[in-house]
Amino acid sequence: MNFIQLIRLSFEALKERRVRTGLTVLMVIMGASLLVALNGTGNGFTNFVDSQFSSLGANVLILTPRSESIKIDSFLADEIAKIDGVYETVPYIQQIAALSSQGTDQTTIVVGVEQTKLSLLFPTLDFDSGTYVSQTDNVGVVLGSEVARLPDKSGSFASLGGTVKIVYQGYENQQPVLFEKSFIVRGQLSYVGSGIVPADQMSFISTNAATKLFNRESFDGLWVISKSPDVNEQVFNSIREKYGNDLIIISPQQISGVIEQISGGIYLFINVVAIVSLLVASVGIVTTLQTSVMERIKEIGLLKALGFNKRLILSLFLFEAMIIGIVGGAIGVFLGMGLSQGMSALIAQNFQIEANGPGTGLQVQIIPSFDPWNIVLTWGLCVFLSIVAGLYPSWRASRLDAVVALKTE
Repeated sequence: MNFIQLIRLSFEALKERRVRTGLTVLMVIMGASLLVALNGTGNGFTNFVDSQFSSLGANVLILTPRSESIKIDSFLADEIAKIDGVYETVPYIQQIAALSSQGTDQTTIVVGVEQTKLSLLFPTLDFDSGTYVSQTDNVGVVLGSEVARLPDKSGSFASLGGTVKIVYQGYENQQPVLFEKSFIVRGQLSYVGSGIVPADQMSFISTNAATKLFNRESFDGLWVISKSPDVNEQVFNSIREKYGNDLIIISPQQISGVIEQISGGIYLFINVVAIVSLLVASVGIVTTLQTSVMERIKEIGLLKALGFNKRLILSLFLFEAMIIGIVGGAIGVFLGMGLSQGMSALIAQNFQIEANGPGTGLQVQIIPSFDPWNIVLTWGLCVFLSIVAGLYPSWRASRLDAVVALKTE
């Protein structure tokens, strides 16, 4: 008897027990689909984190004062610029404010910064229209890509050369007061996509304008650009050694690493659950084939009487287990791809990271990424576990005595 005939006999035997076979295949499908879906979503999440943090620049550190005991001013910026490995320092002022244009309001982060240095922070920075605001321009503003559009994305919030009003709440004599000033749109940025510094949700004005508008005596923070990503940790340690805990130092790469470690741990745990579900499916295969052996003792005896040897009987039942693994694994792989798409859409719809206040969040958009090798490995694992699960029932069937089997009622 050749290979094709054995496959046909095994398939026919499974068809005779459709309900039991279907439930066993379903267990394999569930395990395989869960593994593929989690791997695809996990890879997509990793790619999302990498893209968000890489857009800020791999050689950037963010410094903010821990308390009022230290102020970030031009003197401090110059001192840090002298540290070995530092290429440039960019002090900034920021304030959450309302932006008003043509009767429409939206929340934005207004940042006062020397804008010619923004390309050092965001290597992918580009303009849809217009250009930077100079340090001497006290009425010009550059809008991030999300700010330049209406909140419902239906059109433009403010056109180039148009007027917008910045409104924020401050205090005078311990009483809340609304401050406002009109600005002219000098430029509109293309999409940047950075999460830790949400440039797309920001509006940029000159440092001089921000100092006057927000009544600041010092800067709110300092962006430190190192000469290369390789010396980032060295610069981090030098600043920490010199200023101790007076400054909060944020490294986007460290945050990215922590996020990936946490998500990796979560996905490892869930992958273990998925593998356990495959092991449960293997137990189901053992049960199915063992029951099949008990029901087909007379049939096995008849096959032996017709000349089937132990090897053929063993192969016949192993092929049944293999078919369950092949079919269940294949369906599970394709179902897992679709499940991953659904999971990613659900995350994007319900999960948003608030950056610096309401309306300034980062929308998580995960595009599932599937490694062909992982897909093949998952399918192979299903087939392998199915064959292993079928070994004992197949061996037992092959060891049955033909005469005893034929006499069994």
